[in-house]
Amino acid sequence: MRTLSIRLLVSVGALSVMTAACRQYASPPDAAERLRPQYDKTSGRLTRLEYDSDGDHKIDTWGYMDGMRVIRVEVDEDGDGKVDRWEYHRDAPSTPPTAGGPDKTVERIERATRHDGKVSRWEYFDDGLLARVEEDTDGDGKVDKWETYTGGTISMMTLDTAHHGKPDRRLIYRPNGTLDRIESDPTGSGQFQPLAP
Repeated sequence: MRTLSIRLLVSVGALSVMTAACRQYASPPDAAERLRPQYDKTSGRLTRLEYDSDGDHKIDTWGYMDGMRVIRVEVDEDGDGKVDRWEYHRDAPSTPPTAGGPDKTVERIERATRHDGKVSRWEYFDDGLLARVEEDTDGDGKVDKWETYTGGTISMMTLDTAHHGKPDRRLIYRPNGTLDRIESDPTGSGQFQPLAP
């Protein structure tokens, strides 16, 4: 349901489109209670959308707007009152994505994977498809996992398992996303060698 709320906020082409989309998933009175727009008092432009994605009467998704253009979306994914996900959007036409298609305005998503309010995962998009990811998996404040995607499918993952600031393990994936091989660079020279099976 939280994915639906993000999709609704991101794909907004007009407030009426979003409200109609909400109504397919909830009765009209419930939809009206779950979605709250805010407007600039001087210009009348839409500045913010608040949404209760799971119907628990607590706002958990905030869309920061410039009229119909989405600037940023923030989401409390676990209902603890802290934002866990931040989406940043580029300036683009306000045309909603096609049904089931990617939102091509998303540039970057940041996540607090430990639900502590601190970003530990950064996802970068190219034309709506995931292109690369950087992550601090152990919470020490340093990126130790890197992922590369081709056409939205993972092609390579590198890991810093020795905690020395650069990758020492590399996983190479086939075009269908299945693992092809694992390589290692125990000396830190940048020269990876296949691990023996």
